[in-house]
Amino acid sequence: MHVPFLSQMIAILSLTCILSQDSVHGDEPNHRLDQLVTQLDHPRFHTRTAVGRELLLLGDQHPRGINPEVLAALRRGRQNQSVEVRVATKRLMDELAFGYREKQLMLLVDKRCPADSILIPSWRRFAKIVGDDVDARHFFAKLLRQHGALMEEYFEGTDAKKKCTIAYLDPWKIPSGNTLDWALLLFLETDHAAGRKLGCNSRLTTALSSSAMGPTADRRHVVLKRLIEHWLGQQLNTAATRDFLLIAMRYDCHAVATELCEKVWADQGASPATQVTALLVANALGAVDIKVRAAERLSDDRTALVWQARGSKPSRIQTQVADVARVILLHHKGVDPRLAGHHVLQADRLLVFRDHSLGFPDQKSREASWQITDEWLQSDVGDDVSFPAALPSVLRPQTE
Repeated sequence: MHVPFLSQMIAILSLTCILSQDSVHGDEPNHRLDQLVTQLDHPRFHTRTAVGRELLLLGDQHPRGINPEVLAALRRGRQNQSVEVRVATKRLMDELAFGYREKQLMLLVDKRCPADSILIPSWRRFAKIVGDDVDARHFFAKLLRQHGALMEEYFEGTDAKKKCTIAYLDPWKIPSGNTLDWALLLFLETDHAAGRKLGCNSRLTTALSSSAMGPTADRRHVVLKRLIEHWLGQQLNTAATRDFLLIAMRYDCHAVATELCEKVWADQGASPATQVTALLVANALGAVDIKVRAAERLSDDRTALVWQARGSKPSRIQTQVADVARVILLHHKGVDPRLAGHHVLQADRLLVFRDHSLGFPDQKSREASWQITDEWLQSDVGDDVSFPAALPSVLRPQTE
């Protein structure tokens, strides 16, 4: 029987268990235990069974876990010439470790037990990421029961083994409803990247940002949200900021989304597509400075998105940063953008408006829309935000 974290638990117990007074005074107790171990290949089945039960009972009788004397005797038995003794000692060590793990799991879900007294391997790393409250404790217990073997493989292995374990959890193949698999992947990715400047997992980024992939966005999964927030906080790839914004909004990581928007505003080299997404995210979150940010981009004619609209008359929709800026300002005026010529406008559950539906099939349509929009923005309809007397325009060069 394979028991998760066996060797880790044994190592921890070797360091933390207090030796009994008998072992301090002499080797007689060890000698007795060694005699019991050698009887594990006794010809009589009844004797072998009785010896196994006695070793388990002695091994379990210790205030801080597995009795270290019994553990040491079983380890010596692993080197015995008898195959029967080696197999039996391995089984007994597994059973003791399994029983110890079950006790630790009971402590884990007991909110009266201090979190730092729990000796389960990897718990402290997990708690550092998501906290040690009741939600985190129960979630980790489920995670350990479901994926104990994989977690052992990761935390006991070399760097190469760690990478193989993570690669085994392919984000493009994990079902959306399998919360524990997603949580394990995010936990291992976060732990592996801790303190290191590793490249972003592009497959994981794609899965989390796509509505057709990634874990189900369920408000009940608060621990999964914390894992995603922590993972987002580790990402250094500015080229993927747009995807990170979408991920943050999808999983209600609004504080992270706000921070990412601020980074976009401060980054002069942010791509047009990233600028557009940041505008929509800040607008959806009700950022206090969104109207200022939008007004600053009224003259940004860079193309952010190009989309092929289907229908009886297919058209190629091109979205500029300035198109989105005007839509947001209209939105804050309480004006439906469709009144200003955005006839292909579509709603979005997360971002209010779908980014690819805010453009135009040609420059003529854009000019007509901008003229209507600028009139709305300079009128006294809606809010009392003051705009420049002459709004900047990229449609015609300004003459002296």
